[in-house]
Amino acid sequence: MAGLGAAMMAVSVMTFVSFLLALVGFWTIVIVLARIGKADPMMRKVYSRHLQYKDFYPAKSGVTGFGKTPKRGWR
Repeated sequence: MAGLGAAMMAVSVMTFVSFLLALVGFWTIVIVLARIGKADPMMRKVYSRHLQYKDFYPAKSGVTGFGKTPKRGWR
């Protein structure tokens, strides 16, 4: 994704400065991600687990939290 973003930036402007900034930006992202990978090797698993969570969990409690209606009688 970093390479694709850098290539899009470089090609869209088509100047020497844009190519230079795209190259510097790409290598900066690669270096930062390499340092994160060395600092915490489990970061990928933590991030992938984070993506599985929902953005919002509505407040529900008790039996109605599972979408079932409670029984009215004692039998």
